[in-house]
Amino acid sequence: MPRLLLVFLLLVAYSSTFAQPKAGQARLDSLLAELPRAKPDTNRVKLLYWISYSYSDINPNEGINYANQSLVLARRLTWKKRMADAYFILGNIYAIKSNYPQALTAYLSGLKIAEEIKDQKGVSVLTGCVGIIYHYLANYPQALANYEKALKSAEELGNKGDVVIWLNNVGEVYSEQGEYAKALDYHLKSLKLNEAMGFRGAPKEMNFDNVGLAYLNLADYSKALAYLQDGLNLSKANRNKRTLVTSYNNLSKLYLKIATDSNATFLTTLLRGDKASTLKKASAYIDSAVVLATELGDLDFLYRAYQTRSQIQEALGEPQAAFASFKDFIKTKELIINQQNTSNIAAATLQYDFDKKETAFKFEQQLSAVQLQQQKQQRTYLLGGIGLLGVLLGLLVFGYTQKQKANTVIHQKSLQLEQSLAELKATQTQLIQKEKMASLGELTAGIAHEIQNPLNFVNNFSEVSAELVTELKDELDRGDTQEAKAIADDLAQNLQKIHHHGGRASAIVKGMLEHSRTGTGEKRPTDLNALADEYLKIAFHGLRAKDKDFNADLKTNFQVDLGRIEVVPQELGRVLLNLYNNAFYAVNEKQKLSPAEYEPKVTVSTRQVNGQVEIRVSDNGTGITDAVRAKIFQPFFTTKPTGEGTGLGLSLSYDIITKGHGGNLIVDSVPGQFTEFIITIPANRNA
Repeated sequence: MPRLLLVFLLLVAYSSTFAQPKAGQARLDSLLAELPRAKPDTNRVKLLYWISYSYSDINPNEGINYANQSLVLARRLTWKKRMADAYFILGNIYAIKSNYPQALTAYLSGLKIAEEIKDQKGVSVLTGCVGIIYHYLANYPQALANYEKALKSAEELGNKGDVVIWLNNVGEVYSEQGEYAKALDYHLKSLKLNEAMGFRGAPKEMNFDNVGLAYLNLADYSKALAYLQDGLNLSKANRNKRTLVTSYNNLSKLYLKIATDSNATFLTTLLRGDKASTLKKASAYIDSAVVLATELGDLDFLYRAYQTRSQIQEALGEPQAAFASFKDFIKTKELIINQQNTSNIAAATLQYDFDKKETAFKFEQQLSAVQLQQQKQQRTYLLGGIGLLGVLLGLLVFGYTQKQKANTVIHQKSLQLEQSLAELKATQTQLIQKEKMASLGELTAGIAHEIQNPLNFVNNFSEVSAELVTELKDELDRGDTQEAKAIADDLAQNLQKIHHHGGRASAIVKGMLEHSRTGTGEKRPTDLNALADEYLKIAFHGLRAKDKDFNADLKTNFQVDLGRIEVVPQELGRVLLNLYNNAFYAVNEKQKLSPAEYEPKVTVSTRQVNGQVEIRVSDNGTGITDAVRAKIFQPFFTTKPTGEGTGLGLSLSYDIITKGHGGNLIVDSVPGQFTEFIITIPANRNA
């Protein structure tokens, strides 16, 4: 589900459930002007609430601030209805900010309160919003379960606007799972109900587009064309960019299908064109989708558009353009997967904490009820005498039974939580493996570039030598032995150079085989100076292969008599590669912003100090602030732009050094001046 559409549905759900004043800057200004005069009572709770709502789409951070103030005051006044409302608006704003774990936590907290106070309307909408978050995170079973609960509740309450939304969302889940007939059924129901309401439940173009896509997936191209074209016209007329980009994308997919499906030749004729002209129409629509998706800045829109464009370009016989679009599709999809994986881990953790607290809360309530009943019966026993002993014993048995039931509930919940934790660990393992594969890619690029130089020499001298052999034969045929000897001398020199550079390539291969000789992760005697120097060259050439303009001054200061140290060379190499890449990134970023006289410099040194071997990697790049330095080894924390860092590199490096080698990894930095990472490991030497 595209994020902008998700936000729209949240706001529709919001407006259909809670009455709100007219939004806008003027309204916000009047609310803010009224705030200083408001006393800390129920009116102030409502005032803070509407300020947060007004800020939700123009300044989400301020919206969160005021929603939290409303929540705190409502909690102090024990006004649970407004506590649930505050959690609801918090969930909406976090969803707008793409902070789905926080949105899920807010919705679940609000849902719990709404259930306590038996607010059926609030329960209905909050349940549906929980489904929306699970939908975006591609957790289809949870999304469908919550949507169906919300749909049933909205139908019972007669909230037709909400019914339109949840019917549409259930249809989208089925569509994304490949159950197109079910998807069409739900989308048609949503359209029919929305039409009966005068299209007050959702934009008409959204209904048309979803129905059209369902017909497209079922290969009913005539109906798909009619609905999608009407949806496009409405989106343009209403200037609804959220649905317009999906209309462009879906129409391009439709024209691609018509052009390539032999069963759709009648439609090609109907469109007054041949296959080539139909594909050109598809290409024009998808180009518009890419432009608009880029303008909206929504990755979900964009990756779908890139995927469709690649397919269209391939059908047009443009393999290079198709490959470029496919790479854009993969890159954008990877960004989405990274975002979803990180959000799923955080969401699973938050759901685990929430369920754990909820179970403990229910258990405490049950125990408190038993204890209160016991105390009451004890007082009755003292006042009424031995005649009430039987009643007291009965109540104690009842209390024991209730306690046993509570323990059973906790046990079942624990099993569920253990399963959630197992899934969480599996997801973390996948992310760690992805980080390792990224490191392997960087390593491979560096090795390829490093080995390419001697191979180029070998190839060039081989070609020249082949020409010299031809010349040598010609001179011998002419009987000019003097010239033939001169050519033979040149040929001998070329063969020496071929041998020399072939030896260089062989040495590189031998060195890398030495580094990867064992896959057991066992420690073995290793020349740390050679290891550090080798990976420094690999990292540098790997970056140079990506950016020909990049350059930096590489300095090494190795202790000559360091000896061979017991380490796991593959793991330590991964750490060094990560530190080098970060250093090159830092100096490259500073070079972009600094005057021409700035000289990027990366320095690597080794030495033995007090029974420890120390490896220092320093740069004169952008530096690190104290706030960032405090979090730098935390999993998933990164200061790099989206797509340039997973936030796992330094976390894994820290674990490799501290847990794998019994050492330490620290960082020293001054913002704008330098950064230095210091590795210390026990000097288990083997001279």
